[in-house]
Amino acid sequence: MNDILKRIKLGWILLLALLIYSIFITQAFQRNKKDLSKLRNASEITRDAAITGGVAQTEAPQETTVITPVTFAEAGLWMPIVGARVPQNPMYLPNSPRNYRLGQSQGFDFYSDDAGVTIAYGTPVIASDDATVIRVDIEHEELSSEKWDELLAEVGVNGATDEQLDILRGRQIWLETQNGKTLRYAHLSGVRNGIEVGQKVYRGQVIGYVGNSGTDNAVKGDAKGARLHFEIWESEEEFFGKGLNTEDVQIRSPRLFVGP
Repeated sequence: MNDILKRIKLGWILLLALLIYSIFITQAFQRNKKDLSKLRNASEITRDAAITGGVAQTEAPQETTVITPVTFAEAGLWMPIVGARVPQNPMYLPNSPRNYRLGQSQGFDFYSDDAGVTIAYGTPVIASDDATVIRVDIEHEELSSEKWDELLAEVGVNGATDEQLDILRGRQIWLETQNGKTLRYAHLSGVRNGIEVGQKVYRGQVIGYVGNSGTDNAVKGDAKGARLHFEIWESEEEFFGKGLNTEDVQIRSPRLFVGP
């Protein structure tokens, strides 16, 4: 008799334990189902917001899910030489005086001792923006020593014409950006194979190499004085920095570039 009572009590205890366990499992399942539903709704909201690039709100009171729109490449120019900085020497900035030709510089001059990175003869030069190639000096030839001396003597008295400035820039590549700016790369030692007029180039693509063409060193036939001359033309008549004093150019120049 006692054994029967013990078995009955044990059975009730097991049944009670199963009942409690089933209640616990049911509640947990319901919580998980509710959480899953919330996650699904949040996922759908995130997906829709990502498609529209907008701000989405969940249905839960006092809760807002903000979706950041996709960030595209930041607008602006890249430095024409990777890692370089805006020239520190005022003489290397646009509108700085060029007394030897009675004029002003129309662009930036990137030299190894001033640009924050080593700029040696042959250093790669990149497209500062997505653009179309509108000029490539593949077959550039330096002036003879006699012609060079004659050119310097003439510009020293009368100033330089556009044609003479063209000679003084040496080997060049010109790019026209999508917003109508013209980027001029000068004193190049060479042009990357395949770069030609009419070609589309992307920001960061190597287009040429640092040199000293159009300078007295190139006329002498050596590789000294390597630099990149880089001009930004807003229109046919206006280059960046034209008419500005040195302080204004120094303040405005860093705003032109966003990297790399």
